[in-house]
Amino acid sequence: MSKKLLLIITIPAVLLLGGYLYLRFSLKSSIATTEKETGVAQPAIKELGGKKVSATDLRPLVIARLQQVLSQSSNGLYRITVGDMQPDLLASSLLLKNVVLTPDSSVLALQKKAGTLPDDVFSISFKSLLIEGVNLDDAITSKTMDYKLVKLVQPHITILHSKSEKKELSNEDFSTRFLKQMEKLSINQLIVEDGTVIIANASTRKKINRLNQVSVDLKNVLLDSAARKNRKGILFSETAIIQFKNFVKPTPDDVYNLKMGSVTIREPQQTVKLANVSFTSPFGKKAFAAKQNFSKELYYLTTPAVTITGVDWWALLNEEEMVADGVTMEKGKLSVYLNRSLPPKSKMGNFPNQLLRRLPVKMNIAKVNISNMNFDYSEYNPISKQTGTMHLNNLQLSLQNVSNMQQKNPRPVIAKGSGLLMNKVPVKADFIFDMSQAKTGKFSADIRVKSFDGPVVNAFAMPMGMIKTEEGVVQSAGGKITGNELKATGKVFIAYSNLKLQLLEKDKGEAQLDKKGFTTLMANLFVLKKNNPEKGKKPRRVTAEFVRIPEGGFFTLIWKTMLVGILQSIGAPEKMAYKTIHPSTKK
Repeated sequence: MSKKLLLIITIPAVLLLGGYLYLRFSLKSSIATTEKETGVAQPAIKELGGKKVSATDLRPLVIARLQQVLSQSSNGLYRITVGDMQPDLLASSLLLKNVVLTPDSSVLALQKKAGTLPDDVFSISFKSLLIEGVNLDDAITSKTMDYKLVKLVQPHITILHSKSEKKELSNEDFSTRFLKQMEKLSINQLIVEDGTVIIANASTRKKINRLNQVSVDLKNVLLDSAARKNRKGILFSETAIIQFKNFVKPTPDDVYNLKMGSVTIREPQQTVKLANVSFTSPFGKKAFAAKQNFSKELYYLTTPAVTITGVDWWALLNEEEMVADGVTMEKGKLSVYLNRSLPPKSKMGNFPNQLLRRLPVKMNIAKVNISNMNFDYSEYNPISKQTGTMHLNNLQLSLQNVSNMQQKNPRPVIAKGSGLLMNKVPVKADFIFDMSQAKTGKFSADIRVKSFDGPVVNAFAMPMGMIKTEEGVVQSAGGKITGNELKATGKVFIAYSNLKLQLLEKDKGEAQLDKKGFTTLMANLFVLKKNNPEKGKKPRRVTAEFVRIPEGGFFTLIWKTMLVGILQSIGAPEKMAYKTIHPSTKK
C-alpha cells in the first residue's frame, strides 16, 4: 500500500475519530457541569428503540443534555423520556419516537405551595417528532438552535389549567431560563398533525374541553433576547394557524349539545372562525316535555359560520372570559318551542340584562352582527289544543356593548333588529337594556310594523290567541314601551280599516276551533271599532300597561303590552290578553 493511499484513508479516519471524541467530551463535560450546579443527575439510558445502546453511542448523551435543558428551563418542573432517536446525518434530520413529557409531582407540589406554579401545566406524549435542518455538531456544541422544520405527529396533550391570579412569581419564566441555557431558538415552520388536547381544571381535574384532530402551523418561531421582549405570537411565532374539528360539549344537564364542525384560530389577527355550529337537544318535543316538571322552552340553533375578532382565544377556550371586538353570525336558524300544557314556572330574573349580569364568565363584546337568520316561535296552547308558529325571516340583528364587566357607569346594551313577519310583513325593533339597573331588568323598546293584510297573522293568532281575522288591512302599527321585570307601559298605535274578527272556541272531542257565532256577531256589530282613524276623526292612540305574570318571559311581556294596546284600540276587552295563560294564572 502506498503512503499516499494510506494518508487518504488515515486522515479522514483520524478526523472522524477526533470529531467523535470532541463531541463526546463536550457532551459529557456539559452534562457533568450542569449536574454539579443543580445537584440533579439524569438517569442512565440503557435502551433506545428496544435495543441496548453501546458505550460508544452518542444518542444517550444527546438525550441527557436535552433533558437537562428542559428541566432547567422549567425550573425542574418537567421530565422527558425518549423511546428512540434516529439521526440522519446526510439529510440533516433527527427523528424522536415515543416521547413523553410529564411534570414532576414533587416539584409541582413545591411550586404550587410557593405560588410559582404556571397557570398551565402540560403532560405530552407523541409518536414521533421530526426535526429537519439539524447540524449535529452545532446542536451539541453551539448555543443556537436553527431548524427548518419541527413536526409533531399525533400528540396527546393534557393541560391542567388554573385561573390567572396574582402570584408570587419569580422574575424568571420558562423563556428567560431557556435563554440562560441557549442563546437562540429559530424554527422556520412548526407543524402539529392529528393531535388531541384535553383541558382540565387544575383543582378538580374535571375536564373543561376536549379538542380533536388538532393541527397547528406556526411560521418563523424565534426566541432570543430581543424577540422575547417584542414578540406577542404563540411560542414567539410571526403567524399561527390552529384548527380542531368535530367539537362536542354537552350542557351540564345533558339536555343540549354544543357542536362545531371545525374551529380555526389565526394569529396575529386574533380571529376565531367557527364552522357548522349547532346548539340542539337530542330529545324531540314529546321526549323533552316528558323530562320537564314545568313548561320550558326547547331551543334549536344552527348556523354555518360564526366569526369572532379581536379575541383572547385561550381565555375563551378555558371558559374564563369572552372579550372580543366583534362577533358575526350568518344564515342561521333559531327555533323555540313551548308547551303550555305543563304547569308554569316563574321566570323572574331572566330578562336579557339580568341574564347577562349573571353569566359565570366575564363578557365584553363591542359589536355583534347577525344576518339573514330565520326565527320560528311555536307554542302549544292547551285551551285550543293546537300549536301556532310565528315566523320571522331574514332577521338582521345588531348589538352593541354586550358586557357584564363591573363598571361605575356601565353602558347600556343596544339591540336593533329587522325582519319579515310570516315572510311578508316588515318589522323593525330597537331595544335598550339598562346595565346600571340590570337587577330590575329595566329596558325600553320601540316596535314598528308596516302594512299587511289582517289574515296574515291567523297562522299563529288562531291557535295561540283563539282569534281569527276574517277581513281587514293594517296600514301600520307600533309601540314605544318602557318597563322592568314587574310590568311594562307604553304608547301603542295601530292604523287599520275594515276590521272583522272571529272569536273562536274549542268544543270537546273536536279537532278544529269553532266560531263563537252569536258572540262574534255581537262583537263585530256593536263592540269592535272597524277603522282607525274613523272617518272625520283623529287617529286613536292609547296607553297600554301589562303587569307581568311571573312565568312569562321578556318577549311575552313586550307582546302582551302591545296586545293590550291593540285590544283597546279596536274596542275589545283587555282580559283577552290573558286568555292563553295557563288556567292557574288567568286574570
